[in-house]
Amino acid sequence: MSAIVHRTDTAINIANVVLGGILVIAPWLLGFRNETWASWNAWLSGGVVVLLALLAVVRINDWEEWLNVFAGLWIVGSPWLLFFDDVISARWSHVIIGGCIIAMAAVELRRLYLAPADMTARRR
Repeated sequence: MSAIVHRTDTAINIANVVLGGILVIAPWLLGFRNETWASWNAWLSGGVVVLLALLAVVRINDWEEWLNVFAGLWIVGSPWLLFFDDVISARWSHVIIGGCIIAMAAVELRRLYLAPADMTARRR
């Protein structure tokens, strides 16, 4: 595995940890801590993203990235699915962070599926 591939993997995983961490503390930072569904969703979804990123640090697998895509889709859609779309700060924090998680997972999946042979061997 090349050093560039390893650095890219590490950078994406660190970014996911940061995004998940921001989502976890968003209820306090953005003032929607008293909104039950919004805060619980932020705490749990952010925790899942952090956990997936830490698992990917140990060994990258495509299923972890697919779970990131699904987590990001849930985070983006949750304001409407859990009916807290009227809380502007909660809605936009979920939409923006979820969109970033989806985008990074898509980049990582593209790299995994269109990667050279050494990356494919690492995945198995």
